[in-house]
Amino acid sequence: MYQAPRITMTMLGASGCGKTTYLHGMYAVLSSGLNGYFLYATDPDKDLDLADAWDELCAAGTLPEATDVVPVDYEFAFKHGMTTLLEIDFQDYRGGAGTDRMGTAGASADVTALKERLAVSDTIILTLDGQHVADWINDGAGDTRGRPGDMRNRSGDPMHIARFSRAISTVVEAHVRQGDQTPAIIVLLTKCDLLAQITGRPTRDALDVVRRNLFDLVPVLAHQVTVLLCPVQIGTFGLDREDALKVRPDQVNPKNLHKPISFALMHYLTERLPRQQESLSGLDQRLDSQRQEVESLRNGFLGSWIKRGRINALESSIDADRARRGETAGEIGGARVWAEQMAEDLRTSPIYRDGKLQED
Repeated sequence: MYQAPRITMTMLGASGCGKTTYLHGMYAVLSSGLNGYFLYATDPDKDLDLADAWDELCAAGTLPEATDVVPVDYEFAFKHGMTTLLEIDFQDYRGGAGTDRMGTAGASADVTALKERLAVSDTIILTLDGQHVADWINDGAGDTRGRPGDMRNRSGDPMHIARFSRAISTVVEAHVRQGDQTPAIIVLLTKCDLLAQITGRPTRDALDVVRRNLFDLVPVLAHQVTVLLCPVQIGTFGLDREDALKVRPDQVNPKNLHKPISFALMHYLTERLPRQQESLSGLDQRLDSQRQEVESLRNGFLGSWIKRGRINALESSIDADRARRGETAGEIGGARVWAEQMAEDLRTSPIYRDGKLQED
């Protein structure tokens, strides 16, 4: 029988890149239901907070307030109908938590807390502002190879990619040393409505530049991790707004907001399957060995009655292992079904493994 895993999900991103707004939009889309899938906050008050903020955006055009120095905790349940597929421990941090210095006077506690949380995260979302990504694309507009500019040659790093890359590299290296599953990495490209406006290219073409050159933008992701490139948008708001905290409600038009959840589940299940299969093979070998020993004892010299105690112990162990095998096989079957369902949802999304685009 399928057992819903529990994962820790953490977002990185510079201040103003859209992390909190994305969270509200993602929750609004999935809490309303999408193709039979739902996401719920287990705390009713958090559910109301998220819903009220989204209603305010849709009714008055007011964007959600940025996260304060105190991270906001969420417990989510991702479901298909009545079946819980995934439990998510999610925290929303302010942008500065990932970019401020540690150990300095006046440093906020969330800086240290974020570092500790990253170390145990199953999924890390690196949020990049579409406005800055568009500028990066434009930096290479004259490159005869059709490649964007090198972030290292820029006068600044507004997306703080170098800082976040170091944090991700530290976490991945620790997982590899310990022989643990490395976290899923999602490059969340926000405000994708700005790509066409800033680059002068069709959005599809601008996204193709990012898809082909992702590791020029974030080189650290080219090794030892599985990465989803996920362009998202809350609406078509553009740059020309008088108030940075207000948008036109009629321009709210969410796209792709649910896909990070699908990827987080697919990655966790896919990476866990080989270990489950190994456990199943071990149970099969043990069952075979125990059955052979029972047969040998029953047919051995002096008959089975003298060795009844050992035979009874083996038969009890066989029954217990057979039950465990059935449970493990059920978990494997359920994991494969849902991993395949998530893979189908992500069929057109760029996914990279160890630096290689999976469609290549």
